[in-house]
Amino acid sequence: MEGPFATVFQEVERELQSLSMASMLPRLLAAALIGALLSSRPWRLVMGKPLPKSEMVQAQILLCAAAAVITAVIGDSVAKAFGLVGLGGFVRFRSGLKDPRDAAILFLVIGLGMACGHGNLVLASVGTGFVMVLLLVLDLFEKKEKPAGAKQRLVLSAQSDDLVGAEATLRKALGERNVMVKSCALDFSARRLEFEVEEPEPGTLAAALGRTEGAPLRGLRWTAVSAKGAREEMA
Repeated sequence: MEGPFATVFQEVERELQSLSMASMLPRLLAAALIGALLSSRPWRLVMGKPLPKSEMVQAQILLCAAAAVITAVIGDSVAKAFGLVGLGGFVRFRSGLKDPRDAAILFLVIGLGMACGHGNLVLASVGTGFVMVLLLVLDLFEKKEKPAGAKQRLVLSAQSDDLVGAEATLRKALGERNVMVKSCALDFSARRLEFEVEEPEPGTLAAALGRTEGAPLRGLRWTAVSAKGAREEMA
């Protein structure tokens, strides 16, 4: 065949002869499987822990497969390696990684994908098994994060003949238990005081009021305040 495309077809034919699809397909499948195993971390279902985000799982699978393809394309050509590194410099990730462990796993799947693309499936399998055991151990020692629930708002009311002294006593007891006082109202005619407080954890307010023994307080009670402003009597 002659013409401007003759050289192109000759190069394609030469590459097809040097690279067998029967040997390349298992490498790509192995890279995708390794990326899926390490990114999904299925053992977390047995441990009762949440699975990684689907976006991160898909990104790690694609990176592992991409590393295999890039390694196969580069082969033993140093020029291709430098060319791909230069092209990779134009790639920008818009989303930052909040967890440093995700960045470490990305490097691991890229390395294992490169091993698959190079044809070292035994090395890739051993590396995958080691990384899976390592991630399993890290997940076992991972501390369970406490859910960041909304703090409970309550209205605390009481009667006293000495409102000033009662207010000081209550403020001191609440401060020792980190119960935040949002507002305070004193009714001297009815000898009544009312606090709006924010309870950091359930039971904190009751523990704080237990420190007010001996204080001149009567009719001590507190009421939960919902987000809509409704009140529910607690004590």
